[in-house]
Amino acid sequence: MVVLWLLSMFLVLMVVLQRELVVSALMLMSFYLALYLCVVPDKVWMLHGVMVWDFLSLSMSLLGVFVVAMGVLSTKVSVRNKLFLLVNMFLCMVVVMAFSVSSFFLFFFFLSATLIPLILMIVGWGLQPERLQAGVYMLIYTVVGSLFFLLGVCFMYFNSMSDCMISLSSSCVKNMWSFWWVFLFGFLVKMPSYPFHLWLLKAHVEAPVAGSMVLAGVILKFGGYGMIRLFSVINVCYYDSLFCLIVVVSLLGGFYSSVVCVRQTDLKRLVAYSSVSHMSMVILGCFSNSFLGLEGVIWLMLGHGLCSSGLFMLVSVVYSSSESRVLLLNKGGLVKAPCLAMVSFLLCVSNMAAPPSLNLLAEICLYICISSMYYYMVLFFAMVSFFSAAYSLYLYTSCFHGSLSGGLFSVLGVSHSDTIVLMCHWIPLNMLVIVGMLY
Repeated sequence: MVVLWLLSMFLVLMVVLQRELVVSALMLMSFYLALYLCVVPDKVWMLHGVMVWDFLSLSMSLLGVFVVAMGVLSTKVSVRNKLFLLVNMFLCMVVVMAFSVSSFFLFFFFLSATLIPLILMIVGWGLQPERLQAGVYMLIYTVVGSLFFLLGVCFMYFNSMSDCMISLSSSCVKNMWSFWWVFLFGFLVKMPSYPFHLWLLKAHVEAPVAGSMVLAGVILKFGGYGMIRLFSVINVCYYDSLFCLIVVVSLLGGFYSSVVCVRQTDLKRLVAYSSVSHMSMVILGCFSNSFLGLEGVIWLMLGHGLCSSGLFMLVSVVYSSSESRVLLLNKGGLVKAPCLAMVSFLLCVSNMAAPPSLNLLAEICLYICISSMYYYMVLFFAMVSFFSAAYSLYLYTSCFHGSLSGGLFSVLGVSHSDTIVLMCHWIPLNMLVIVGMLY
């Protein structure tokens, strides 16, 4: 049913591409997925052994559709450019299919297919001449990581004649124990984990606002989603030396990225580095080998997807008003745009895991798991959380406090629609805590 709905919606919108129609269709599908998620939160549905729908895939699909809809609303070029709407619709369809398939090979196929619309968005609608270099960086990093992932899928299939994400034969699980790092390398690049994060910074800086929102809110979640699916069917030694090395490097890289955020002068690079910092927590949760840790990973991916998407939207609003992303040139926004300042404050405090945000629930779950398994890394995990609060407040105070900068937040620069789109990010970011407690 969902596949037919996606195909029919895609074909109809290819004929009549209007922004209002695209957003309405995406929000209708978001409502359908949310309703389905509430009705069957603890069941697993499979369609002919190809599609699988459980809480993880449903929640990630819902996040993908919602973020794409917000991206279409946030960009002004979508009002007059039908090709841009077509690229976003194709990206939405590929994302939902990637989160819904039950085969590792199909997951690899749709994972690679997301490169096409993303590179088109960066190269076609980027603002700076460096967008070509950013597209090449992204292509090289992700293709190399995907090749390792494909190698692991081929090895899995030749050992068990199956690549199902739900269950594998015992012989395949035994043989894959020494081969899991091949899968993991592809997921670490896609996340991205430190030090495979260089492509992300260039892609974020050069991408349009919709591209940055989808990239941070959805595409980075493929790495965490793949790790959860992989570790659910393959038993690995969580005290292996390579395993511990990845944990240490990821957390230290996240700590370094959070420190770099405090020293940033570019708004977009600050939000991009914050994604690297948060993804290090996702890696620790995936490696915790506990149900509470995996639950914390799911909540953190949902919370980060909503929050980072909203922050990139905020950066776009500031840039459209002042024509600059430099923090020193963006001050005093509280005077000219008090409503925008209030919503921005709510997003920033949610990014620092203040109650009642979804990030707080996720970090509590991850802290409990890490303190019981990787107790020697608790201090660095706490420092990552501390610096997350520091750069979130730094972002807000730099843009909305202080003396008014020349030309910032003109009357025509900030519209009520921008504030509403930002509020649409904050409401589910905090309301989902109730769903999390019930689940």
